[in-house]
Amino acid sequence: MYEIPWGVPVSISMLDGKCRTVVGPLDAMKCLEREWPVRGGAYYGYAMRACEAALKHRKSPGEARAAFICASREAFLTILGGQASEEGKDGHRPLE
Repeated sequence: MYEIPWGVPVSISMLDGKCRTVVGPLDAMKCLEREWPVRGGAYYGYAMRACEAALKHRKSPGEARAAFICASREAFLTILGGQASEEGKDGHRPLE
């Protein structure tokens, strides 16, 4: 599989204090599988499925990004730098 970069990467602070920047759905899946502190949550599963679907071009990368942000919040991880939204040129932003 090849990475499909998000327009804006998501930087999160992991529970051990390390900063992790995630650039797209493939990177998000690796982060969720290898580094995630809470694997049993509803948004964890949703994020995994959304990222996989984005890599197969069944969902947009933006939908996968929003799902990853929801999983981050569910795991009580801090989203750094106001990156939780990705506003379009028209001022609208996807639901998170």
